[in-house]
Amino acid sequence: MDERSKGENGKKVISMLVVLITIVVTVLFSSYLISKELEQQLQHNLEDVANQNALALHNKIHSNYQLLQSLSTEVQHVTPDTIDETLQSFTIFLEDYDLKRFAYSFPDGTSYSTDGGVANLSYREFFKRGYEGKGTITGILNDALEEHHDQVNVMTIPIYDEQGNVEGVFGLTYDSQNFNDALQIESFDGHGYSCAINDEGQILVAMGNDRFQLSENLFTDVLGTDERNTEAIANLQQQIADKSSDGGTFYLDEKHYYYCTPVKLLEGDVTWYMLTIIPADVLESRAAPVQQKLYLMALAVTIFILLGVVIFLMLSRERKKLMRRYAYEDPLTKGANYAKFCVDMRKKRNLQGYVVAMDIMNFNHINIAAGKAAGDRMICDIWQILAEELQPDEAAGHVREDVFVLFLNIEEKEVLIERLKRLSERINHRSKALQVRGIHARYGIYEMQGTEDLEDAYSKAQIAREQARAEREQHYVFYHEMDHEKLQQDQQLEERFDEALAAGDFEVWYQPKYSVASGEIVGSEALVRWREKDGSLISPGRFIPLFEQNGMIARLDEYMFRAVCRQQAQWLAQGRRIYPVSINLSRASLYYADVVDKYQAIIQESGISPAYIQLEITESAIEGRTGIRELLEKFRSMGIRILMDDFGTGYSSLATLNMRCFDTLKLDKSLIDHIGDQNGETLLCYVISMGQHLGLHITAEGVENNMQLDFLKENHCDDIQGFLFAKPMPVEEFEQRLNG
Repeated sequence: MDERSKGENGKKVISMLVVLITIVVTVLFSSYLISKELEQQLQHNLEDVANQNALALHNKIHSNYQLLQSLSTEVQHVTPDTIDETLQSFTIFLEDYDLKRFAYSFPDGTSYSTDGGVANLSYREFFKRGYEGKGTITGILNDALEEHHDQVNVMTIPIYDEQGNVEGVFGLTYDSQNFNDALQIESFDGHGYSCAINDEGQILVAMGNDRFQLSENLFTDVLGTDERNTEAIANLQQQIADKSSDGGTFYLDEKHYYYCTPVKLLEGDVTWYMLTIIPADVLESRAAPVQQKLYLMALAVTIFILLGVVIFLMLSRERKKLMRRYAYEDPLTKGANYAKFCVDMRKKRNLQGYVVAMDIMNFNHINIAAGKAAGDRMICDIWQILAEELQPDEAAGHVREDVFVLFLNIEEKEVLIERLKRLSERINHRSKALQVRGIHARYGIYEMQGTEDLEDAYSKAQIAREQARAEREQHYVFYHEMDHEKLQQDQQLEERFDEALAAGDFEVWYQPKYSVASGEIVGSEALVRWREKDGSLISPGRFIPLFEQNGMIARLDEYMFRAVCRQQAQWLAQGRRIYPVSINLSRASLYYADVVDKYQAIIQESGISPAYIQLEITESAIEGRTGIRELLEKFRSMGIRILMDDFGTGYSSLATLNMRCFDTLKLDKSLIDHIGDQNGETLLCYVISMGQHLGLHITAEGVENNMQLDFLKENHCDDIQGFLFAKPMPVEEFEQRLNG
């Protein structure tokens, strides 16, 4: 080989080596950049988790702040003589809100609480801030109202008189550990943990790691033990001074990443700071497999350049998918979670359409009847249906449990309604396969114009979804079409409920029942009326659906039951002849395990025979309720007759009748109204005959004319109830009817 050839070959070798070295260096440098990008993406994921934890903390505290605000009118103008009685009326909220006590402080610092404690708290900072007109939620304090001085947090608001002067400080107290336990949120598959601190660095909430103890100071007790944290402490203290959000690193034996975000509480009067923390090796371990593959790829490139490039591209795509799965994949459905939905929506900022908040009514019936595994499969099936129904430029996400969020890129409202109807039909079809009834989708809808904040739009859609509970004909509500004045009125009714219950503003009215054969009174139904202070009445149709929705109806049921028993006992004591009175029992009451024992105690307390008390229950109220037959049989074993109310309204079934736990069948007015129509009369005739063959007593509701009465006589109906004989009437008028 001549010198020229050797020189050319040397140049080729050198060129190939340069190319190979360039490619290897390029791949290694790309690996470094990709690792940095992965770290940044995981940092963003850490930020998202921190914001979710901050939102959970805000919602927990804000719900109790709203409770304080709603109860504040009750403690205006209280005196030391009346404060104990007023505070005792609040004890019903302690268990529901996981609170330790309510307390009220007078100007001299004397404080009274629901658990009977009395102390002078004028030295407490929250007392001083209250008289400065500021709301407060404290750090962890030693309880001054009990001997053990447990750790507590206190939330207070000022109470003003008519001139705008502070006349007292009203507050509630958490047990610090219980409050902390209620906020435990798992993050990063259990590797992450969080804490909330105040302006001074005191740890108020600690989640997921034993090294953070309540009441410790993050700066001195935790971070101050390692000199490497000097800069991190200074950065955190500056963040607190600026009330800003940022992330960084510090050392707890090993390197950790953190993100700190402020949480404004009590309408901005107080700010806490939520830190979400994860060990660096957890984040870095997620990147390590990708880095190793990239390094192997760099070695492979030296052998086969093109194959190396292809492998590099494939692994890059795999890395991105892996990173996105950790951040945005729902663990149950394997589809988009709420964070992924938000990311997708950021890419659609200029699109117009509808944000839909969706959940599944009575979904717990599936878990009860078919088991948790069946419920999880149903969630996955629903997600599959949503994925199939979505069009381009649309998005969806699984928020939690049976809650989903959708963005539908539709301009016409009618097209949206038709799509939601089709979606509901498909979901209902899946639920029928589980043989669980009453399952349907419910939607709250907010129309976006392309410029609104997504969180605000979704919140409004959620408000509309909650309003959809009251809709019977349709399962959707548009936020823009909601009666916001009615929402405000509903809130006022809820706030007045306890006061009205205590004051006896709920009256028992009676509608007599008459024997078809003799025309004599054989009983009555107790109906509730709400009497205003001016003497006017609030329609039951206005407040009963509201109380059924928020769960207050169970307390109203008990109030009515107690009032009827008391009235029956009073009539007996007066020597009057009394008849059985039927009282409605709602779905909410049936879900209390001690309902039978509680009602039995009320009867025994009144001293009347259970034969004079009956219970009316609709089939819709027992739908999906496991153990309902056993529960009703307990009532019957006491001597209380059970009436199936509203038979014929579209929910009743022969299977329910075959449960054999009812004594009386009450035919709904919708059946009675068909008297005069041949098909309607035929159906009614067979219903009466069927019920009597099953040994049931038959009562017809809504009888309004003689033609209906004659038909019911001919078909041997037992008794009737309706305007033909009597409308519902107050107790005085009912007594006159009994005397007559």
